[in-house]
Amino acid sequence: SGYKYSYFQESIRGFARNARLSYIATLDDDPGTANKDLVNFSINWIKYANENEITVKETSKPGSQFLNQFPGEHYRLLSALCAIEKPKLIIDIGTYTGMSSRVFLDYAPTSKVITYDLINWKEFDTYLDDEDFSSGRIEQHLVDLTLEDNFSKHKKDFINCDLIFLDAPKDAIFEEKLLSILSNLSFTNKKRFLLVDDIRYHEMFKFWRSINSPKLDMTTFGSWCGT
Repeated sequence: SGYKYSYFQESIRGFARNARLSYIATLDDDPGTANKDLVNFSINWIKYANENEITVKETSKPGSQFLNQFPGEHYRLLSALCAIEKPKLIIDIGTYTGMSSRVFLDYAPTSKVITYDLINWKEFDTYLDDEDFSSGRIEQHLVDLTLEDNFSKHKKDFINCDLIFLDAPKDAIFEEKLLSILSNLSFTNKKRFLLVDDIRYHEMFKFWRSINSPKLDMTTFGSWCGT
């Protein structure tokens, strides 16, 4: 109930900057479980993230103090995935201030980044700039991807991408609709990663459990609210 949630927030205030209600559940009855390849990938990413700090030109932007929060935030994990796996095409769903896109651009220097949102990147105190977009290395689309007519216009990029970073509304409605659309695509036969933020939110629990592909909860080495 709302009362219990308010009590929970009040009780934890003072020793946590932020707090959310969450769930825990067994893995043996989860439709998607980690395989050895995924575990080995994650070990390599964690090692890189642990040994390499992120450097950015702007250190006064909102949230910059979290870029090197490891563990606790996912940015060093993103840099590791880029540096090691060298994705050529990255899709970033949820642009916001562009922190994640900035990491993608800097740590996958030969990549193309396509980012999606409902609000233009220029509306925020952003880590991105006009030069990033004029270079052709990044482009933004203002579109609701859960509408199939909209998604169909960008379907080819999803089929060909190497990495999808899903950091959207966290209401599970958007995520579940998008997962359904992605599940019906005929992907090319190559290594591809879907990295999902906020999987520990209670709203996201059903969505995370419904993913039937090999998956791994890396929250300890990513974002405190779930990676």
